[in-house]
Amino acid sequence: MDTAIPEPGPDGLVWKLDFPSRDGGAGWQWRHYDLVNRQARSAIEADAALPEFARAILVGSDDSVRVVSDDDVVAGVVPSYARSGDADAFEITFWHFAMTPRILVTGRKTATRTLVAMWDAIQRGRAPASPTAAINMGITEFAREARVRLAQLSDYLDPVEDQLIEWHGDVVVSELSGRIGAARREASRLKRVAVPLMRALEEDAEELPSWTHVDRTDTGQRLLGSNLDDIAALADRAHSLQDEVDTRLGEETNRRLYLVSVITTLVLPATFVTGYFGMNTGGLPWGGDGAPNGSVYATILCAAAIILTLLGLRWKRLL
Repeated sequence: MDTAIPEPGPDGLVWKLDFPSRDGGAGWQWRHYDLVNRQARSAIEADAALPEFARAILVGSDDSVRVVSDDDVVAGVVPSYARSGDADAFEITFWHFAMTPRILVTGRKTATRTLVAMWDAIQRGRAPASPTAAINMGITEFAREARVRLAQLSDYLDPVEDQLIEWHGDVVVSELSGRIGAARREASRLKRVAVPLMRALEEDAEELPSWTHVDRTDTGQRLLGSNLDDIAALADRAHSLQDEVDTRLGEETNRRLYLVSVITTLVLPATFVTGYFGMNTGGLPWGGDGAPNGSVYATILCAAAIILTLLGLRWKRLL
């Protein structure tokens, strides 16, 4: 069970943690704010330890994933899953950060699972060794949550695959398409935040200050890479299932059209007979009082026309 997170103070500060150094040097500090609180924005904007660009990223409304550095300061926006009362709800949200070698400042507008997990880990004695380690911990927690969600989405598609394999023609196609569409949409949303984060950590790593010690073998980056592979596999699977649904739907539509065409073809000669005998002209066979069984003869003629048409279709191998 997660350790209870402190309520934000009047200035929007959720927690202020001081960590000792593990190498005997100076320690570092982590301040976390609730950005919904206007006082938190004022406190961040007045923080002289951070340059203007870092403060702007911290309090800004732009949630595009990125990592930006200038001199010895690194700031950015990273994704997370929102924390809600529903354990099965996976809504992507974001939190902002700015850090120096000795200071980490973070902020969020919505409670996130990542920061809750990080707080819980610290309370259990798993404190990060540096601001960089804290950010990597956050990215790792998000990547783990994403891996769990991707596994759930894969399981979500299993019934669709089973119904397609055991197709009996009575499957509700809209339900199958809805399941596939939901999985594809969520995988696409996850990809839109995972790709820029992975790109920022890989391609922009050389531009980061040396004190960050960013390593491509970090757990967070390895899990993100694995997630991107899982997203690609899930997208391919969902695309294949949707193609199969479309194919089965097309086959079902063609079967019904074929049935309608056959019935129309069989009834057409009988329709001609009834139309012929329905003409109000003189001299029609079996008409008038002289042919009391005319209707019977006409019925037999209609049936014979249908039978002959059916035999013709069988002879042409159209049935």
